Amino acid sequence: MTRAIVVDVLAREHGRRIVTVDVIGVGPRAVAGLLESLGVHADVYPFEAVARDPHVLRGYDVLFASAMSSDAPAAKKLAEMWARHGGGGPSVIGGPIASAPLDALNLGYDFVVHGEAEQVLPEALKRILNYEYDDLFEVRGLAFRYRGRVVFTGRPGYAPRERLAYLHSTDVTRYDAYWAARVYVEVVRGCSNWRRPRGVLPDGRACINCDLCVKAPLRSRLYCPAWIPPGCGYCSVPWLYGPARSRPLDLIVEEVKRLVDLGVRRIVLSAPDVLDYGRDLLVDPEPLTDPCNPPANIEALGELFARLYERVPELESREAYLMIENVKACLVDERVAKLLGEYLRGTPVHIGVETGSERHMWLLGRPVTKKDVERAVRLLSRHGLEPYVYFIYGLPWETPETVKETVEFMERLWRLGAVKVTAYRFRPLPGTAFQDFEPPRPGSPGYAIREKAEELNRREKRRWLGKLVDAIVAGWHPARRMLVAYPLPHGPVTLLRGPRSLIGWLVRLRVVGVASDRMLVGRLVSRLKRVAGKRREAKMLV
Repeated sequence: MTRAIVVDVLAREHGRRIVTVDVIGVGPRAVAGLLESLGVHADVYPFEAVARDPHVLRGYDVLFASAMSSDAPAAKKLAEMWARHGGGGPSVIGGPIASAPLDALNLGYDFVVHGEAEQVLPEALKRILNYEYDDLFEVRGLAFRYRGRVVFTGRPGYAPRERLAYLHSTDVTRYDAYWAARVYVEVVRGCSNWRRPRGVLPDGRACINCDLCVKAPLRSRLYCPAWIPPGCGYCSVPWLYGPARSRPLDLIVEEVKRLVDLGVRRIVLSAPDVLDYGRDLLVDPEPLTDPCNPPANIEALGELFARLYERVPELESREAYLMIENVKACLVDERVAKLLGEYLRGTPVHIGVETGSERHMWLLGRPVTKKDVERAVRLLSRHGLEPYVYFIYGLPWETPETVKETVEFMERLWRLGAVKVTAYRFRPLPGTAFQDFEPPRPGSPGYAIREKAEELNRREKRRWLGKLVDAIVAGWHPARRMLVAYPLPHGPVTLLRGPRSLIGWLVRLRVVGVASDRMLVGRLVSRLKRVAGKRREAKMLV
């Protein structure tokens, strides 16, 4: 049987993670599961495990890498390691980095898979393994070199829902401290926001105010007469991965059960918007391209949570924890908040806000209003969840006035119950409407947004002082020379003094200090139980 190694390069940039170090994402495991369904044995490795021992590559016939555009340096290193140590077979790269397929090809790979692997690999895999270039021209979604020239076969269509009906790999045990990590399980592929940005783009394209993406029938919203990519202008998800489609319930439940059986303690149901789960079934056979209508499918969401708790008893006993990721504020109503509070009380819910200016939201292609966000934060907080709100500074069409409005809105949301405020720096991504804009320069007005987020998060961290917290000790912070602990079910990273033998233990600690806007300091109260066997320490930078 052909043996494939699938390497997770996501968020490694130059070779190591400096943020979200406790996350195990979806993409590489989805690719591995797809390969297994096609008759190929697939093992998943994080990039750092391969970098520590490149000789592991020798045992495989083909390399698959999953990366983002910012991970190009690490992806290039992996291609070089494969050339020196690999089994001699082809190398393939995909993921968000493949939104610019020719750039990805120049990193040293034989093939680039553009778009969804489910649309490309079933037809292309055997031909890739045998270097049958002549037969690859008819498969859309591939870039490769052939007889001295670069070939891109064009964009593939989006995978129909039935092509997503396979089990993702649960091969996570090669990740450092996987038993403490947040492991993401895909429940929805693609995004339902097919609105477009309204401002003028650097190449002169501009919205013609036809309102097709807002008011037209759902299928008609897939196409823009001004050729502006869909969705919020900074995001490539709808363009690259299509309208929102739900994965089959039984496969989600089985994947979660297998992960928990392996010792995973924190499961995150992953989607651009978890509240899109089952909404696509309400409009089938039309594509789900309206971000706010119909409302959330309460019946489908309720069945998902009920089946998970029924099939995975560790969730009920709190030996493992279930969380969700992103929601759109326009879909959060009393019914939604009540359902989420019933199953996910005490866990975070992430709400993208991006700007505090109503007009700026409209220009960016955002589908929500400030009232939507305020309502969502109030309702989720009232029902026992922890709203996290996200902003982006340096966005196109940002002005001193939009910055002022955003800073004021951040304060208001914190007072309404948002327990974490995150500010990301705008980065232009290939395939998005904003790909040709420049990122913000240091000292630009938007940096006030970042400073406000840091201020609010420091204030919020002080609320933790004196609290007793149960946490998993996951690794060692070499710069601060302290242990790294992750509160359960989720909370600020907490630094802890103690022996390294505590790594792998569930402990109770008391919060005694604030290390930064992102980290707390705790003092050990007691050991509760070991949650991981003796294994190599995870050296983590937080």
